[in-house]
Amino acid sequence: MRIVERIMKKNPCFKVGRKIRVKGLMLHSVGCPQPDAEVFVKNWNSPSYGRACVHAFIDGKDGTVYQTLPWDHRGWHCGSGRKGSANDTHIGVEMCEPGCISYTGGTKIRCRDKDAALTVVKRTYGSAVELFAMLCEKYGLDPLGDGVIISHREGQARGIASAHGDPEHLWEQLGTGYTMDGFRRDVKAAMEGKKERDLRHTKQGVENADCPFRVRVGTADLNIRKGPGTDAAKTGKKTGVGVFTIVEVRTGKGSAKGWGKMKSGAGWICLDYCEKV
Repeated sequence: MRIVERIMKKNPCFKVGRKIRVKGLMLHSVGCPQPDAEVFVKNWNSPSYGRACVHAFIDGKDGTVYQTLPWDHRGWHCGSGRKGSANDTHIGVEMCEPGCISYTGGTKIRCRDKDAALTVVKRTYGSAVELFAMLCEKYGLDPLGDGVIISHREGQARGIASAHGDPEHLWEQLGTGYTMDGFRRDVKAAMEGKKERDLRHTKQGVENADCPFRVRVGTADLNIRKGPGTDAAKTGKKTGVGVFTIVEVRTGKGSAKGWGKMKSGAGWICLDYCEKV
């Protein structure tokens, strides 16, 4: 999973600036045949777009997560129901949908290339599992807890969201076998897998079995820090786009994959934004 920050500062929701105490996570899909997350980011990041604002989009082409609101910002992602709104408690994440589908009415779809569609859905599902595992760890959430991880459809059934059928409508009609119960179990498994990896760290939190290795950074504005964690001071430098050698890995605040020490001696970078090459 790769996270790219694209905070939609022009969207009216961001400008309102309300915060929430995160109690859960809501999974959505966009409801139209568009796999490119940046299309949504561009269209929604406008003063005139007052209809919705979510915390992240998951790209259908490569699984990149585009974070569009601070995680503890109150989003406009699910409307409300008879018992209130999950906007007050839940982070909302949208998965992009395959370009080879079309909507024929309501939530009904037609698919021109099932194999291609399944590839996109599998990709967004996998990134969603990783993202939700990271967010559950960040906010101390139990993914199997009642009402912690829900879909928009489940939010409606609970009376805390508007009438939508996503993302189950897409999963079911494409015959993916995915369910929200399965998704929650997959998030739990991802969290447990990370804990097992963390147990292999030394007392200093160092795991260097694979070091050195090279990583590619795809964003020009990744901060370099003096130590492994978001609580470490920034060096004042950014990586730029390119390939870098990592000589040491540590766990640290603000990263699911850990922090990597750069061979150049410039400092430490968050490995969530890197891919091995």
